[in-house]
Amino acid sequence: EISYFLLSLQRIFDRELSSFGIYFMIYSNEIIIKELIMKRLFYFALMLALCSSCHRSLEDRAAQECKEYTEKKCPTPVVDNVRLDSMVFESTTRTIHYYNTLVGTADNRLVIDKQQGKLRQALKEGLRSDAGTKAYKDAGFNFQYTYHSEKKPSEVLFDATYTTKDYQ
Repeated sequence: EISYFLLSLQRIFDRELSSFGIYFMIYSNEIIIKELIMKRLFYFALMLALCSSCHRSLEDRAAQECKEYTEKKCPTPVVDNVRLDSMVFESTTRTIHYYNTLVGTADNRLVIDKQQGKLRQALKEGLRSDAGTKAYKDAGFNFQYTYHSEKKPSEVLFDATYTTKDYQ
């Protein structure tokens, strides 16, 4: 009888212990799951904060890229009688403005006046095919090209502005 009692007591104890173990295991799994969720939420919030703090608006990026390009590469070497003097982003009109100088035989008001239509068309086609300005074109930026005379730097020989209706 004692052995039967001990055996029954052991079974009861084992059953209670195993149910406690199952309960503890379920409870600990809930804690682990909650901890995993909290960790993931924390990392998601951290990544969101990092990405949003580093994210600049497209306007800020355009201004920075124009400034850096001008500082590093302008004035450019003369190619086909044209030299790029600077690039400026005008935030009030959302315009990327290219300032150029015509040199040599291209620095001639009469020739430029006669060829304005062809120049406008050539610039428009060049802008349409320029993959480097795609993000700005998609955002609806304007593009302006101003050509000054090398002989008379204050004289504007040609000026053209392109909006979304022109290049899309």
